[in-house]
Order: sequence, then structure tokens, then C-alpha cells
Amino acid sequence: MNKRGAWLSLFVAVLLLGSLATAVAFASSTPAQTAPITVADLPSTARPAGEIIHVVKWGETLALIARRYGVSVRELAIYNGIANPDRIFVGQKLRIPRARPKPTPAPPSPTLIGPQEEIVIQSPGPGVTVTNPASVSGVAVAVEQRVMVAVLDASAGQIGGASAVVAGEPGQRGPFSVTVPFTVPTNSQPGRIQVFTESPRDGAVEHLSSVTVMLQGLDLDALLGQLQIAIDLKDYPKLQSLMGPKFDYRLYRSEGVGLTPAEAIQQLRQTQLGPGLPRLDFSVDARALLGSRVIFGSEVIHVVYSTGWGSNRDDDAFLMIDNVDGRARWSGLLYVPHALIDYRFVGRAPTG
Repeated sequence: MNKRGAWLSLFVAVLLLGSLATAVAFASSTPAQTAPITVADLPSTARPAGEIIHVVKWGETLALIARRYGVSVRELAIYNGIANPDRIFVGQKLRIPRARPKPTPAPPSPTLIGPQEEIVIQSPGPGVTVTNPASVSGVAVAVEQRVMVAVLDASAGQIGGASAVVAGEPGQRGPFSVTVPFTVPTNSQPGRIQVFTESPRDGAVEHLSSVTVMLQGLDLDALLGQLQIAIDLKDYPKLQSLMGPKFDYRLYRSEGVGLTPAEAIQQLRQTQLGPGLPRLDFSVDARALLGSRVIFGSEVIHVVYSTGWGSNRDDDAFLMIDNVDGRARWSGLLYVPHALIDYRFVGRAPTG
């Protein structure tokens, strides 16, 4: 091989070695450059925010819903275009900015409560629906180891009260628990549970803690509305569902008989409600209209006056509403044939 041929061979060899080195470097770097990027590799601000729909239930407030999902009241209100956070309604659908329900924390230990907290109510919590009797518990410091507990209605009137003993050494923090009976309001409404201590010297309130709750009432207004619709439509299955376990059927100036709801519906359907065209008149004070002619039992919480009963549609009837296990129920009927009407009523002369 001549000298020119040797230099050409050396040049080709150098080119081949360079190409091989470039290929090796490219192959080793390619996987790292083409590896797929997962959602976990993205910064947190790039992750999609989950959203759920919450349907507002009775007794819920915007603050309660916000706390449940771990968002602020302001954030939840702005997200749903709510101008007044105090005004939401049952059945309203709220969009939750991100789906991350907040776990219910364990009850705080008395030792973790700051010394400035003389009384802490642990149960019931804010916005909780309370039924009669109310169960109240917490921790307190009381000189005589006793705290007073009061249940207030929506008008701030006291409808129940009791005292509770604070367990532990005198003057030291300790737990208390008490069951407080209260007068069930006619309709469900916001209320308040108050726990306080009284001065042994003059009885003045020294320390006070309170929580806003929802008081479960008899829901009389709801029952009356359902009764009116069911009677107008003569919806007998619905009427039977609104009755108590026993039905007191009376004829005016006569003794009453006890019927089952099914027997009462059969009687009304055949002779009084069926052929009639009844109308409930909520503007009339039924008890005052009857005066001393009829004495109702203590279980009767409300009486409704109505007209248009019977085949001639000129008989009257008084619907009796009872408190049955903490709920208003239609529990009886006082039927007054037209010929026996002897009470005075504006616009109509007494008969009989």
C-alpha cells in the first residue's frame, strides 16, 4: 500500500469510530428524553380540582357545609354566587370547589383546653338538630362543682332547664353530662343551648357558654298544609298516613268512639268527607268558637274548624291534632250536623 492509500484508510477508520460513539451516546440518552410525564410529576397547581354537588338539608347552614368539606364560607359563597351567606334553602344544590371531606375530629381532651375556657360545650355541636330531651355534655370549672343548662327557643325564651354536676376536685376542670327535657315547640326552629355558672353570693351569671342548634318541633304547620291538600283532593291513603295510631271519632253532644285509622277513613269516605266538599278555615279560633261546650284532652295541641261536610255540604267538623311521639298527627274528628250547630259565628245566626 502506498503512502496515500495508508492515510485514506486511517481517515475512514476515524470517521467510523466517531459515528459509533455518536450512536452509543444517542441510544443512552433517548429513554430519559422520551419517558412519559405522569400527573404525579406535575406541580400541585396543575392538578384538576374535584367538584361535587351538595344538596342542602334541613338544619344545615353554609358554615356547617363549608366546615364539612374543608373550605371557607367565603370561598363556598363566591363559588356558588351567594350574596348573603345566611340565606340558603332546603333542596338548594351547592357546588363544592374541591372534594375533600374533612374528617370528624375526636372530642378534645379536657387537658388540651386553654385555661381561659371556663366552660366548653362538646355536645351538641353547632347546627345539630336536637330532640326532646336534649343531651348536653362538656367540661367546666365550677366552684361548687355544678353548672346550669338552659334550652332557648328562637325568641330566646327558655323552654327547658336543668343542672349538672362537674366531676372532679372542687375548683378543678372536669366533665359534665346532663339530659335536659324541654317543651317541644310547635314547629322546628333555631334555638340555643346555654351552660353557665351562678354566683353563690347573689345568683348572678359568672361564666356562660352557648351553642346554636336546631330544635326539632312538632311541625304542626307542615301537617296542616298536608291535611288541607289531602282533604281537597280526597286523597284517603294520604289522610290515613297523617293520622295517629288511634282516631277519636265524636258526634257533637254525644260520646265518642275509638277507631283505627283504617276504620276512620272508611267512615269518613262513606258518610261525611266522601259526599261533602269540606274546607278548612285556619282563620277561626276553633276552641274559642266552641267555648265551654266541648272540653278537649290535654293531648290535643290544636283544633281546626272546617265547613262543607256531609251530603248537603252544610255540616261542620273540628279536626283534632295531637302530639304523637314528638310529631303533630291528626288524631280525631268532632262532627257537627247542621241541625245541632248552636255556637255563635260571625255572619251566621246560631241554630238549635
